[in-house]
Amino acid sequence: MGSIKEKIIRVLSLNVVLWLLMLLVFSGLLLCTAGIYIWLAEHYTQVEALLLSGGGLIGVVAILLIGVMLSSRSKPAPAQGKASEDKPVNSAPDNAIEHQLRPLLGNQATDWAKRNSGVAIAGALTAGVILAASPRARALIAGAAGPIFTRKAMQMFERMTDN
Repeated sequence: MGSIKEKIIRVLSLNVVLWLLMLLVFSGLLLCTAGIYIWLAEHYTQVEALLLSGGGLIGVVAILLIGVMLSSRSKPAPAQGKASEDKPVNSAPDNAIEHQLRPLLGNQATDWAKRNSGVAIAGALTAGVILAASPRARALIAGAAGPIFTRKAMQMFERMTDN
């Protein structure tokens, strides 16, 4: 177990490596396209060479995107009996939202919001209008919520690095 600073550095360095890898692949594709254009320009007109090389680039990018989409597609669901034993299934989006808000707000506030959804929506809309109109209110809320967001971000980084 390392310190939280080491975990954050590992996560961020992985992010930088992935972005640099994407930049390298993109640069390689552009340079290959430029080389193909120069080679085609000797045999065809410049417009035809540009269309062929650009179309080829678009085709390669489309094939790569389809490959990424197919490889990142979710795995098939496990057997029906096994899924029901592991965890309950949320059939409605409201249940999923409630499940996510309950640890943050607590049982009493979540139950109140569920019983008085109209008042909660009107309050949220009013708060949004006030925050949009008042820079001081935005600064006050941002200052008060800053430590909460920092704590949640640190918890997220811990969960990402523990696995």
